[in-house]
Amino acid sequence: MKLRHLSAVAVVGIMFAAAHGAPSALPALPLYERYIAIDSACAWPRLTVLPHGEISALIWPYPNHGFVQGAAECWNSMDNGRTWHRVGVPVPNAPGTNRMNAAAGVLDDGTYVVLLSGWPRPYLPPWTGTLDDEAKLPAVFKDARTLPSVPAASHDNGRTWERDAALDLPRQANGNSLTPFGCIAPLGGGEIGVMLYGDKVWFYTSADRGKTWRVRGVVAGDGAHNETTWLRLANGDLFAAARGAENSCLDAYRSTDDGATWKPEGPLTLSGQHPADLTRLHDGRILLSYGVRNPGFWGVAVRFGDPTARSWSSPTMLVDFEDSSDHPRAPDPRRDGGYPSTVVAADGTVITAYYCRGVPAHYRYHMGVVRWLPPEAEAKRK
Repeated sequence: MKLRHLSAVAVVGIMFAAAHGAPSALPALPLYERYIAIDSACAWPRLTVLPHGEISALIWPYPNHGFVQGAAECWNSMDNGRTWHRVGVPVPNAPGTNRMNAAAGVLDDGTYVVLLSGWPRPYLPPWTGTLDDEAKLPAVFKDARTLPSVPAASHDNGRTWERDAALDLPRQANGNSLTPFGCIAPLGGGEIGVMLYGDKVWFYTSADRGKTWRVRGVVAGDGAHNETTWLRLANGDLFAAARGAENSCLDAYRSTDDGATWKPEGPLTLSGQHPADLTRLHDGRILLSYGVRNPGFWGVAVRFGDPTARSWSSPTMLVDFEDSSDHPRAPDPRRDGGYPSTVVAADGTVITAYYCRGVPAHYRYHMGVVRWLPPEAEAKRK
């Protein structure tokens, strides 16, 4: 069976969610709890389940898109996502720079590892510019080049870190270093993998616990994709969801040779719906969680795939951002949000973190969290 592309049923499902909002658009769920988890942070959260069940969120802790100097922080939860506490900084930023672009994961022995890149930045926090100032900043930063990624490892759940030298990887033609995204995960045989993107999307592997990395394969070499997440399936395949730079949807890719070669399998979402996270549920299904940024329809949606990631459910709206703006009465409010990251707690509770610029009950940037239980698989209901 080939990958199921978005069908008319899928489109109808997502339009229903847009019309009716969330959580009312959800099926009857055994659990649905929503929290403002970390206030005043743009976040771009990357969740990781640590040894003994603690959950860590690696976040950008400032309420802007990396316009200022600063460093990503680890905030941990010991109650399956209800409350969060700052515990450490994996890679402090050098003066005049930030460390904001991250990939993270846990090795087989429980070591918490990250890769962090960033940018040269002249401004110090807090950011006090207006919305108009913010809109002009990309032009101010147009000559900035991404910094090489720095690996770091923690043996105490993110509280203290050992840092290695910045990676010496080939730069892109424009001078930018490759940017990490998504998870770092074991491949077997002592190796781990990660996605890095630039003018292409590359799959890199490490045989020395993340200290050094070498390219294994090219996921998307057309220059039209960037932020890419991946997952090793139970059958051994590697499955990836790549954000399209032009079509702005999520495209599926699969490798059957441990990441050396990748084949496209078609779109997973509509345009304006990205980026994604892939998570294996306790019943074996694959969960795709992703941001939705369509006019009049902002939030986080999910699809359920079978264990081979070849057959997918219609989309379901998990979180409705409503206004998604911290200035809803502005003539041209700038909406922002998405970048979900999802993990599963030991008891089967699904924890999805995301960021949002503001909702009617809370007009500030924040990391939001939903604790929820998915509907049972169709086969079980039958």
